[in-house]
Amino acid sequence: MARRTTGSLILAVFVCALAWGPRARPALALTPEAEPRSPPRPICLNEAETREIVKTRHLVEPYTALRTAAAIRKAEAIRAKLCHVGDDFVYEITLLHRDGRLVRVLVDAANGRLLPPRAAHEAAPGN
Repeated sequence: MARRTTGSLILAVFVCALAWGPRARPALALTPEAEPRSPPRPICLNEAETREIVKTRHLVEPYTALRTAAAIRKAEAIRAKLCHVGDDFVYEITLLHRDGRLVRVLVDAANGRLLPPRAAHEAAPGN
């Protein structure tokens, strides 16, 4: 009889856990202010647009950003793309490490400083 009571108790706990699971809770309505905001996506420019923006906004030249990033990360510079996020301009620099990894880093186009690394910008060869 004790086994039957223990089994019934375990079954009752299991059923209660299912009843109070995530599906039983009402969904929280998020107001527009409470919704998590993702950072704006960068919009990258072509070569002609890059030349124009670098001149008009007095930004760091792409070659300078490439050299700086390559020297700091000790890798071979492959390419630089000027992108803007809101009102800010950054260079997305692709570097090739000696072990074959491609790494993307961001350089602030206004001052030429390397921006803090983010995992999203690390890429394996072939990506």
